[in-house]
Amino acid sequence: MRNSNTNNWRSTALIAGAILTAGVVTTTSTTDVHADNSQNNAQVSNDQVTYNQVRATADQQLAQLQSANDSKEAQQATANEQSNAADLAQTNAQIDQLKASHAALEQEQAGAIAQAQASTAASIEAQTSAANAEYQQQINAQQQNEATQRAANDQQYAQAVSQAAENQQAVADINAQYQQALSDAANTQTSQAQAAANNYNSAVAKENDTYQGKLSAQKATNAENIKNAEASLASVTANANKPYEVATTNDVAVTGRVAKPQTDVKVPAYVTKYGIHLEVRGYNGAIPVSDYTYPEFANTYYGEYPDSAVITNKAAESTPHDISEMPLDFQPGLLSYDAKNDHSEKVSADGLTADQVQVLRALALSWENGFRNNVFKNYREFYNVVNKNDGFVNVAPVDLVSTDFTDNIANQVVANRTKYNVDNNSHTVISSGMPTEATYTSVINDATKNLKKNLTSEFNGKIVYTDVNENLTTMQAGTPTLLNYAINLYNSMQGMYYGELVNPTHIGGHAVNLLRAGVRTVGIGFQKLTDEMTAKNGSGVSDRKNPSYAVTFDHVGFNIDHDANLTKEVQNRNVWGTSTVDAQLNTIKTAQYHVNKVPGTKTVTPTATDVQKATASEQQKLADVKAQAQQSLDALASAHQANLNRLEQQYNDAKAQVKANYDAAVTKAASVRDAALKATGAVDLQAYKAQLDSAYQSLVKADQVAAQKLAADRDAKIANIKKTENAKLDAKINELVPSIDPQIKQLQDQHQAVIAHGDAVLAELKAENKAAYNKLAEQFNVQLAAIQQREDAKRANEVRLANNTIVLPSAVKVANDGNVDTVAFPTASNRLQAETTRRVQTVSAPSIVKTATQTPIAVAPVVTTVNHAAENTVKSNESSAPVVTQTAAVAATTNNGTQTPVASTADNKATKADNSEKSVVKADTVAKKQVPAKKSESSQKVDRSSMSIVALAATALLGTLGITYSSKKRHN
Repeated sequence: MRNSNTNNWRSTALIAGAILTAGVVTTTSTTDVHADNSQNNAQVSNDQVTYNQVRATADQQLAQLQSANDSKEAQQATANEQSNAADLAQTNAQIDQLKASHAALEQEQAGAIAQAQASTAASIEAQTSAANAEYQQQINAQQQNEATQRAANDQQYAQAVSQAAENQQAVADINAQYQQALSDAANTQTSQAQAAANNYNSAVAKENDTYQGKLSAQKATNAENIKNAEASLASVTANANKPYEVATTNDVAVTGRVAKPQTDVKVPAYVTKYGIHLEVRGYNGAIPVSDYTYPEFANTYYGEYPDSAVITNKAAESTPHDISEMPLDFQPGLLSYDAKNDHSEKVSADGLTADQVQVLRALALSWENGFRNNVFKNYREFYNVVNKNDGFVNVAPVDLVSTDFTDNIANQVVANRTKYNVDNNSHTVISSGMPTEATYTSVINDATKNLKKNLTSEFNGKIVYTDVNENLTTMQAGTPTLLNYAINLYNSMQGMYYGELVNPTHIGGHAVNLLRAGVRTVGIGFQKLTDEMTAKNGSGVSDRKNPSYAVTFDHVGFNIDHDANLTKEVQNRNVWGTSTVDAQLNTIKTAQYHVNKVPGTKTVTPTATDVQKATASEQQKLADVKAQAQQSLDALASAHQANLNRLEQQYNDAKAQVKANYDAAVTKAASVRDAALKATGAVDLQAYKAQLDSAYQSLVKADQVAAQKLAADRDAKIANIKKTENAKLDAKINELVPSIDPQIKQLQDQHQAVIAHGDAVLAELKAENKAAYNKLAEQFNVQLAAIQQREDAKRANEVRLANNTIVLPSAVKVANDGNVDTVAFPTASNRLQAETTRRVQTVSAPSIVKTATQTPIAVAPVVTTVNHAAENTVKSNESSAPVVTQTAAVAATTNNGTQTPVASTADNKATKADNSEKSVVKADTVAKKQVPAKKSESSQKVDRSSMSIVALAATALLGTLGITYSSKKRHN
């Protein structure tokens, strides 16, 4: 039926008075009008309004600019991070490549490096020996010089002695003895020095021989170790290059058997008798379905019964053997049943178990969704006819769900039907003999009342329609198995849905109910029928041996203002409960299609990278062996040099001892001589002897200092030799394997440059953004300052009286801005008339300037709110459909469906401005006309207490403003 919302006529009056005192007074006034209350708002000047508006605009634009700046800076920062990360990855990859190439080159030049190291060690050893020999020659020269000086002193001293005691034989004998002592001491020194030299040379030769023997043996050991390591690497490399087998797992798809609907049901005699067409004629792409509208034929698709022999073609591919073979997509056509090949679980005489009910719910849900989707995809015109007024033309429906929410609805509906003995030919409605609170609509409304309330509040101003309907059919079985019930339900739903697309002038009610795109859930109930019900004429039950069921399909959904986008958004919310049939559907889907993991093998050919990884350990072992070989040679050379240094030190110590022995013998001989000469009474030659000795000791001390310098020079020379030779070795190694440190440093510097560039770009962007923000803020500050200056100038002539502000005359005439009219003072007679009659002359647009304590409200058209609430019931058989072949109605199936706005009401009261529960409300804003209105006595009254401050001059009355509008909306 069509409903029209009644017209609401609303009006309001705006009344104001003007207080006029001596002088010219300008005032303004506005009134905020609501449905159930009104209040006056204190006013401020137009400049203050402008100031607030500009200030609000400034805040908004500055906030938007700041947000945009933040976004750009964040994007630049992200871009910098991504660029830095990418450049770092590239830099590290290049460094790793350099290191890998360097390591490979070191491996390649290992032999040449070892040869260069050995050559350097030999050169250092030869040059060190030469430096030591040169040093020894210099020391020997010093000693020879000292001996020469000593001999010269002795000769001079002897001459002095001889001159002093030329004639004394004793002196001669003493000197002769002294000379003999010196000769003996010199001979002893020579022999001892020779012995020390011989011992040193012998020890050095022995040490050299020992070192050479160890060196040869170590080189042989090193060569053998390197050979073994190279052989091991070669073996591992060969094995690493060999193809190998690996275990794999292959995905093998397994497709289970699924029965196909039988589209060629042969009923020759029956078709001839009744002239039945087995497809929808006159439609592009015929729907091959049986004509379900004749009760005789209806029995043929309920299962295997005595009269089912009418179906002569029981195609094997259309006969499921178990629940897992039932189709889920619900294409048009019937299924056959073969009790001999039924492998499904049994149904007891007590009826379906809870688990069996869930299996049937899962199948029925899948079939309902299959019908909706198939009609939308392949027979779109039928779908569009049903939804032409609901906003879903050519908009695909959302799949229905069966959840704990809908299970509760279905179970309550079944309980109510059972309680009030409603049979399988009657819907869950009042006309079936049940009270209102037991009907399916009451059950659904009770379950969805909170959701309705929330949606009505959320979509205030839009109409929220409730889509609820109920389909009803009968399910029975000749064989008490779950499969027989499922096939019977499948075929029954084929008639209830596809069969109703072939009605002569309209789509059948069941099909309409299901095709409504506004529904989102379905509660599928299974009411076990009593014997009394199945025995009724027209029950449609052919065999009453097994339990039969009335199957109810209670569909629930909301259509938001016939807007498909809003409706589908609500349908996709998580407000419809948790699915209770996923496990059952998944079990069937898995049986019909799943993937097995099959083990196998495959041959893998190693890549160069694989070989490199597999041989990395052996390559490292070879490098370690070579390094250890060089280290062993270096250790031998170091020990050899240490032994030579020790022998040299022993030799130097021996020579020092020889010289000390010689000096002691000379000193003793001189002492004996001097004592002998003194005993002979010869002249004292002590002073002369001291002089000679002092000169000799000075020479010795100078030689000692020189010897220390020579030793330091020798050590420095040896150190320089090692430094030079090692530098040559490093240069040679660098020539063989150039250093990669400069290249690495260059790459790292380049990466830091990339980071610095990104930071500079971001800093520049932030500076630009900050400058733009400050510039805009300054522009607004200048504008606000100008407005404030104007406001201050206007306020200079205002005087507050009580709760009013009076504008005094100004020496300078101010132009009228058009919003304020100037009111002249009334005469004394006018004032007297006002006091006696309490009426005043009317003036155009009077106003009162009040204290600026509230945001000003500009005079504007008044906006009113009207309540549109209506109940819209759509009969399922009123939707027009494409022309089809004439059929009759199935006696065993009926339907009932409604689409109503949420919380419909018969009256149309204006809603208050609170958030309490409302009927469906839509706010309409219309332009208002100003028309003359009658003046009322109450509107002429003025507050004389506020006028007592000054002389009462006159009062003014504003006529009322009448505001009217009408609105009308219709929905199907």
